[in-house]
Amino acid sequence: MSSQASATIIGLAVLENPRCFNNKQPNSIVFDAQFYLAPHVPLVAQLRYYNVKQEEFDSMGQYVVCSTIAKTQPGAKLGSLEIKPDDYHVVGDIIWLIRVSATKQQLRNRPWISVSGAAIIPSNDSSAFHVNSVQFTHANRNTGHPSTMPIEVMFPNTPRYSKKPIPKPNTYVSLGGFLSRYTEKNDIPDCFYVEVDHVVFMGRSLIPVETPGKSPFEGSCRKRKQGLRFSFDDDDDDKAPETPFKKAKFSNDTGLSLFNGMKPITEPSNSLSDTSSSHSQSE
Repeated sequence: MSSQASATIIGLAVLENPRCFNNKQPNSIVFDAQFYLAPHVPLVAQLRYYNVKQEEFDSMGQYVVCSTIAKTQPGAKLGSLEIKPDDYHVVGDIIWLIRVSATKQQLRNRPWISVSGAAIIPSNDSSAFHVNSVQFTHANRNTGHPSTMPIEVMFPNTPRYSKKPIPKPNTYVSLGGFLSRYTEKNDIPDCFYVEVDHVVFMGRSLIPVETPGKSPFEGSCRKRKQGLRFSFDDDDDDKAPETPFKKAKFSNDTGLSLFNGMKPITEPSNSLSDTSSSHSQSE
C-alpha cells in the first residue's frame, strides 16, 4: 500500500487524564480525548503529546487540537485507569493544541478531517470513494498491523457538487471535510465517513494501490459507556464545565480570531508545538 498518505483531525476536544505513559520519556504525555459527533455519540481517542515545554495540564480541559489520527488496531499501546482498550475509536499524535474555554453548545461541533492518499473503490452510483491513509502513530507502532485511517468520502447534494467529481482508481487526492459518523464491524470502528468540503486531484499512482475488500459495515456510531467525566449532553449549555485550572508555561498568542466568541484562557493561553518532527525522533 502506498505510504504517500496522511490524515489529521482538527477540532474542539475535551482532554482528560493526562499521564506519562513511559517513565523513560517524561515529556511524552497521553490524554483521553473526546470530539463531538452527534447527540450522545462522542469520538473517543487516545492522543499522545510531546511536551517539550514541560507544561502543566489539568485533569480535564478544553482545547482546539490538531493531531494525526488512525483507527485503533488490535494490540495497540493503550492505557487508562478508567477506559477499556476497546472503547477507544482512534489514536493519534498531537501536532499542536490551544487551550480555550467554551460552552457546551460551542463544544458541539464536529471535527474537521484533512486526508491525502490514493483513492480506491470509487462509486459513481453512491457518489463516494475511499482513502486508506497509512501513517505512523505511536500507539499502533508495535501491533503488526498498518496504522490506517479508513475513510469513505461522500459528496453532499449541493449546487457546488451538482456533478460529483469521482476520481479514477489510484488517483492521489487531498481533501477536507467534517467527520460525520463511523460504522462498526464486530463492535470495532471499521470505517469513518467524511462529507467533503473541498478536494484536489494530484495525478495517478504508477504503482497499483492495494484495494481491501469491502466489509459489511454493521450499524453506525452508537452510544458507549465510558469512564470519562465530561459529557457533551449535559443540560448546562450556557456555561463551560468547571475545571480547576493551574498555571502553566505557555506563550501569549491566543489566536482569538479563530474561535468565534469562545473565551481564551489567558494564563495559560496556548501551546503551539513546533516539535512534530520530535515524535519520530523520540520514539
